[in-house]
Amino acid sequence: MTLNLFTESQLIAGLGQRLKEQRLRRNLLQKELADSAGISVSALKKLENGGKVTFENFIKVVFALRLEREMMNLFAPPALSIAQVEALNAPSRQRATKRGLKKLNTSS
Repeated sequence: MTLNLFTESQLIAGLGQRLKEQRLRRNLLQKELADSAGISVSALKKLENGGKVTFENFIKVVFALRLEREMMNLFAPPALSIAQVEALNAPSRQRATKRGLKKLNTSS
């Protein structure tokens, strides 16, 4: 069972709003950011208002705002515990242990 907290359109709208907030923090006009990203102003407006845009345009705006590091951290693997790191360093098994049929039948 999966619990979705957001719909796809809500997620897109939220990301667009965050990019708009980043643009405003930098005191950039939509035209300035669109020119810097190499996209049209209408594409930027769609992105900021939660409309359908290409992933390529989304990434262009991310780079124009210099948010690529945040983008790379988006799906970063979780931090590992010491036990998990040790398990990663342990030699991995190459094959299962051979068991006789008699052992398999008696374990039931």
